[in-house]
Amino acid sequence: MPQCYVVRNTRRHEKWGPEETTAFRLFPFKTDRPFTIEVIMDEQQTLWAVDGEHYCSYTHRNPNPSAAAWVQVAGVRDATLIINKTDTYPSLAPTPIDVPSRATIDALPSPTEPESWRPNVIAALSNGIPEGQQIIIRGRLRPLLHSFSVDLMDAARDWPQPNVALHANVRAHVESQQSRQLVVLNAWLGAWGAERRQRTARLIPGTQTTLKILRGASEWCVYSDDVLIGELEYRVPPSVVKGLRIRGDLYPEEIYICPVSNSPVVEKCGC
Repeated sequence: MPQCYVVRNTRRHEKWGPEETTAFRLFPFKTDRPFTIEVIMDEQQTLWAVDGEHYCSYTHRNPNPSAAAWVQVAGVRDATLIINKTDTYPSLAPTPIDVPSRATIDALPSPTEPESWRPNVIAALSNGIPEGQQIIIRGRLRPLLHSFSVDLMDAARDWPQPNVALHANVRAHVESQQSRQLVVLNAWLGAWGAERRQRTARLIPGTQTTLKILRGASEWCVYSDDVLIGELEYRVPPSVVKGLRIRGDLYPEEIYICPVSNSPVVEKCGC
């Protein structure tokens, strides 16, 4: 509690392995405040949610926790432990908000749009991203920019693992002394495919930024502040996209879908 982080680890042969402490949200616990932790395990990892929000994951090590014979809960008062099977995770999560549509990229938001978006959000795309449309994400970059990712998925959920038609990951921490950040594009279709990497993003930590993902004729086109930073050919039909996930150091303020026709097109910078 004093350090305000959560440690995951595995003890084997009387020795602890390397600690994992990264998380998808700020430290969620406070002294004397009730909480609910949900833990779900699949073939590859254990996922942890606090009060209905995904907090962290932990890839299985050896021994695999599926062989565990008992569970220990320590340091918690009035604890209740329930073990059961489930088809949803987190079961306490609210229904994902549907991404709204606007007539143009500069149109004002309608009264029905969310006033704000949470960091690390998962949103629904009930109508997908229609042909000739794009998704706009306006937000603020973390001052200590490390990385963030935007996923277009076939379902608006964390688990069961959805297919990811487009994974766009900006990594500012890789050779951070360079003038441009690394952009990694990929797709998850039961497993990760071949990555496409280019050092094309020029983001300024702590500032506002606008990301655009265009549905092109044969590929996804990713723009950062009107500069093309990457393209990924369709590995599944674009019509399968039904969910959006944002993770990491991009804090969204506006998310919406609009036509592509009035968007500028700027070629990406040379690497």
